[in-house]
Amino acid sequence: MSTPPSAVDESAASAVAPTAEESSRFRPDVQGLRALAVTLVILAHAGVAYCAGGFIGVDVFFVISGFVITQSLVAFGPGHLASHLSTFYGRRIRRIVPAASLTLIATVLVAYVALRHDFPALLLGDVRWASLFAENFRLSATSANYFIPGVTPSLVTQFWSLGVEEQFYVVYPVIFLGTMALTTQRLRPLALRLLLVVGVVASAWWSWHATTSAPISSYYSPFTRFWELALGGLVALAPTSWRCRSRVLAIVISLIALGVLGVALVRLNNNSVYPGVLAWWPCAAAAGLLWSGERAVAGGPYSWLSWRPVRYVGDISYSLYLFHYVWLILPLYLSTRAPSGISRVIEVAGTVLCAVVSYHVIENPIRRSSRLRHDKVATATLLVICVVATWDVTLLVSRILGPH
Repeated sequence: MSTPPSAVDESAASAVAPTAEESSRFRPDVQGLRALAVTLVILAHAGVAYCAGGFIGVDVFFVISGFVITQSLVAFGPGHLASHLSTFYGRRIRRIVPAASLTLIATVLVAYVALRHDFPALLLGDVRWASLFAENFRLSATSANYFIPGVTPSLVTQFWSLGVEEQFYVVYPVIFLGTMALTTQRLRPLALRLLLVVGVVASAWWSWHATTSAPISSYYSPFTRFWELALGGLVALAPTSWRCRSRVLAIVISLIALGVLGVALVRLNNNSVYPGVLAWWPCAAAAGLLWSGERAVAGGPYSWLSWRPVRYVGDISYSLYLFHYVWLILPLYLSTRAPSGISRVIEVAGTVLCAVVSYHVIENPIRRSSRLRHDKVATATLLVICVVATWDVTLLVSRILGPH
């Protein structure tokens, strides 16, 4: 995340939870947890044995996102709502949109070159919805369950989770910062925590209720997933007195959390009723790792997750998540035979190469651009350019393909 604005009301922020300084303190273990999450997802989509439950990595991402975004919002402090919101959304545009648009454009072009007359009829529509971060609604409307054996999923199916996150980001900052602005310093901590508790309870209940009756739409619905992000927010707002201060306790909790993730990875599969109650496995484990990680402990999972190579995987995790799907799923369109182990290794290597290039050439330069950071009109223009460019490519390919 970008560092918080320099003008921070530290007394107000400390009244909520961590101070602004603590909120912006770099947590290397969080990057490691991102690396773990994206690795779980890739293992599942690569069809690695005993890793069918790797889709839980998305839930881990949701909890991390709620945690980090809440810390970022706390650092703003109360007041200046419009300015804070424009700053927040500007960061999200620079961070998310360019790399996502690059992936969508590359997917359309590569699919056209590779498939030609076998080009998936729904892909262009999927890409347009994905460019608007609404692919989850598209998949729900088309009943596209990518767990059905023998059915090759859309090449941009992974964008459903980005849609859920961005829909959360549209609503959550307004409510959170609005609550900060409308409450007194004394009542602010209670109000924000109560807000998140209500969000967790309501969304988790709906997830439990709806998953059995409408499994496909529930899987992609923001309403059944918002509690996962709100849970991360609750960890970020945990009172100072609740922090893990015992080295032994921190190690024990983090080891149990990793164990729970391991069990979920092996036990959950395409037939699991998910998210529902089962989503608590990865989400509670991720929350435990985030909470225990506040007590930096050398030698335990904190150190493992903070190892520099693991942190780098966390750094490029967004691009890894974006690019892995076309690398692993496109071959399924080209052959009815199961991919070999060697081909899967090559595909993952290609994913890593694309992610490294995207991270260093697209993500970082744009995210760190001082011009864009200080020019809100330029940032808005960037958003429009990315969406228009993506739609233009789909229209061009559609015209080349003709009636399809």
